Amino acid sequence: MNRKVIFKDLTEVPALAPLILKWRNSPEVRAQMLRQHLISEEEHARWLETVSKAGASTFVRVAFWGDRPFGVVNLSDVDRAFSCALWGLYIGEPDLRGRGLGKALLAHLLFWGFEELSLYRLYASVLEKNTAAQVLYGKAGFRDEGVWKGHVLTERGRQDLLWVGMTAPEWPRYREKAKNWLL
Repeated sequence: MNRKVIFKDLTEVPALAPLILKWRNSPEVRAQMLRQHLISEEEHARWLETVSKAGASTFVRVAFWGDRPFGVVNLSDVDRAFSCALWGLYIGEPDLRGRGLGKALLAHLLFWGFEELSLYRLYASVLEKNTAAQVLYGKAGFRDEGVWKGHVLTERGRQDLLWVGMTAPEWPRYREKAKNWLL
């Protein structure tokens, strides 16, 4: 099996939609999301429709470790006028967590946003208790941009929502590191 991480647009692999819903509804993934409710098949289908429409502002790619799908990266709220996008990622396959694949996903997002789409700014939110993500984002060059106190109501109570961002002028300082994270 080829052990390289590759990415396919979700519209190229629509048969994976049920697997993505399974991942998104897993307790481990849901616990790190802003919206932590179980997503119904109907809600998932509505979301898929927005992704696959022409002129969409949300783009989703599925990550594969060799032939095996294992995670998702997305750019949403893509604003062409302001040249910015909100990004997100997760690893859906539990046995593939902790292997450096999160770095590969994040590196792909950076190259995708800054070099493929020529965006000026990429930004993301992260729950205050998701310290592993905060450390990874910091290593990648994202800087803290703000805190929304108590913004997210989770099963564990209210959590602050932390915002991180990076701009195109900052990207060259971190490009080589991100390149080394690509698998």
